[in-house]
Amino acid sequence: MLIPKNMPESFVFDKEKLFDEISIENWLLPGAYAGHFKNLWWIKPPWAHQMLDGYRTFTIGKNTNGNIRVDCKENYFISECLVTRTELLDNSKEISLRVVTLGEDFDRRLLTQIEKPFILDVDLDFFSTSNPFREMYSKSDTYSKLKELYKFEAPKNADVFECIQKREKQMEELEEIFKYLQEHRVLPEKCDSKVGIQVKDLREKMLVHYSDEEIDWELVHDAGSTCDDSELPHHVSNDEELEVMFGRFCGFLEGLKITPVIVTVSRSTEDDYTPGEDVEKIQEFVLRTLKDKFDCSEPILDYAKDTEEITNK
Repeated sequence: MLIPKNMPESFVFDKEKLFDEISIENWLLPGAYAGHFKNLWWIKPPWAHQMLDGYRTFTIGKNTNGNIRVDCKENYFISECLVTRTELLDNSKEISLRVVTLGEDFDRRLLTQIEKPFILDVDLDFFSTSNPFREMYSKSDTYSKLKELYKFEAPKNADVFECIQKREKQMEELEEIFKYLQEHRVLPEKCDSKVGIQVKDLREKMLVHYSDEEIDWELVHDAGSTCDDSELPHHVSNDEELEVMFGRFCGFLEGLKITPVIVTVSRSTEDDYTPGEDVEKIQEFVLRTLKDKFDCSEPILDYAKDTEEITNK
């Protein structure tokens, strides 16, 4: 549900440039800006807390710098500095977003509000979710230190846009320091700000347990960038929990009274969000269930093509 932060909005209308910019985390809203989607639903597992359940509408458009932004004041967007004032958005469109937890009290009557045509996108980490950064450089307790370093204080009484300015400054400084570290393997000469001192302390603690050659400083920054006022979801389901989630997924599909025009499935294994030990079992169940429900044709296994190319090389 994110947006490539520095992508020119014109890329939305140039397929090759767009595909180079987007990934699984940020393809929906560029599609909404382009006019392909108007009503978005996020059906989430009980352990995902990035947004509260509910219905909201917001505006998406082009800001004065030529980037795509929204006016939705959810912390999810504020922490990523993707929010701007409504009056500063050009070529704007209204988008609706409904967030629903697929838990024990899920009300299937909600699904009668889904209108045709629609796309059903299933991410396999819905059933079992791993935060791949939790164990990164764990000997120095790196992830917990990053949560403090990249901490985002959500606006309460403060002005939202002042909060965004502060967050942008924080993230730009961190990116600059870690990029310099990765390239030069030392800290910048002028690194005496509060953030700089915190990075210096983190580096010293990591170097106690790891050689500098072992550390990918840009990866450390990427991990920190996922930290805001909530953690990435982490819940590796056991066999019993998987069966519960399979049952809830079947109940969700039964509640759909119309058939999607397209079904997409994301494995999310290359980035380790779906635990590798579970992905084949989950995928087999999902594909079989979708085929039974919608009488789908055989799926296009795009990931398998990449595997074949590597093997042939």
